[in-house]
Amino acid sequence: MGKARFLLPTFMFLAGTAVAIYLIMTITKPVPPTSLLPPTLSQNLGTDIVAIMIIAFPIFLIEYVVFAVPAAVVLLVITKIVKSTRYEMNIMNIGRDFNGTQIIRRAAAPALFSVASSQLFRGVIENILFPVGYNPEAALRPLHEAGLSLMSALLFVPIALILFMPTWILNDAGVVTHLKSDHLELRQTPDTQGVGRWIANMLGGYALLAFPITMFLSQFYNPLILPILQGTIPPDQITDLVIYQGSLGLLWTLGLPFFVMAYILPVIMFNEALQTRSTVRILRLAQRLGAKIIRKEQITEIKRPSLRIVEDQSATVDLWAKAQNQEIVTSSKKIKKSDTKIKSNNVQKKSNKKKESKKASKKPKKK
Repeated sequence: MGKARFLLPTFMFLAGTAVAIYLIMTITKPVPPTSLLPPTLSQNLGTDIVAIMIIAFPIFLIEYVVFAVPAAVVLLVITKIVKSTRYEMNIMNIGRDFNGTQIIRRAAAPALFSVASSQLFRGVIENILFPVGYNPEAALRPLHEAGLSLMSALLFVPIALILFMPTWILNDAGVVTHLKSDHLELRQTPDTQGVGRWIANMLGGYALLAFPITMFLSQFYNPLILPILQGTIPPDQITDLVIYQGSLGLLWTLGLPFFVMAYILPVIMFNEALQTRSTVRILRLAQRLGAKIIRKEQITEIKRPSLRIVEDQSATVDLWAKAQNQEIVTSSKKIKKSDTKIKSNNVQKKSNKKKESKKASKKPKKK
């Protein structure tokens, strides 16, 4: 894996972060500074947010070094305890390629999680960042809700990273859980899943469910539907507002995760730089917990013998029977219990015919 795979994530980080900073500076230009930074460094709310974003990058890296591997260890032990009755935990020999597209895709789940979760604390964050009773200018009012969502999501990123960084380490190490051999005899499909993906799927499932709901409330209901229901918008302006705010809300719903993903990408690239070291530590712990190295599962097609079956129902029965290691007798449409029994019966018939032929050969010929 060369360094060229970092070109696309780096470009996305620079472009997305630059556009996000421009939007924040434009929206918050008339807003007075907060008390988060010294007065000598603050000009307005926009400079405060940008300064916090810049300071956050080294904090993210320190957060990774301090919390990522220990949190992965805790998740590994918890998984071992919770799934010990039905599942085995082993180390799968997985591939090692991880290109730029995969790096970008890894940022999607924590970005959606940040956007969705930050909306729960939207009122608190607005009271901290904006003065009490702040009413934006008419030209900036449609962008106010979008800018507040962006700033809230960026401030929530550190919490999302604490939850998702351990899952990256576990996925890269190849630690998996799979059903024990005795459970495979039951009527259920094989279940092999990475420990990190098991945790990430739960967090990602919440994000996929909460994201559209929160974006509808913040980008459509609050700035558009609620004022219309309250009658605060003149009737002759409703059509223009619906077109403008609806287009802006749709654009921002699609674009907001992009900006947050761009902000998260440096941490993922930092994880790639330390991936070997963290993987070795996790694998050592997994082996202490009894994990063994296993091969990747291979799914191969079962070759069916050629049988002339006309009806679809017969084809379905045939497929079921073959899966149960049975055989269809096409003349009577009955299922015999086992191929081995059929073979043994055929062998017995052949042996009986041989015995009869031998007896016939021993009989004296009539003169």
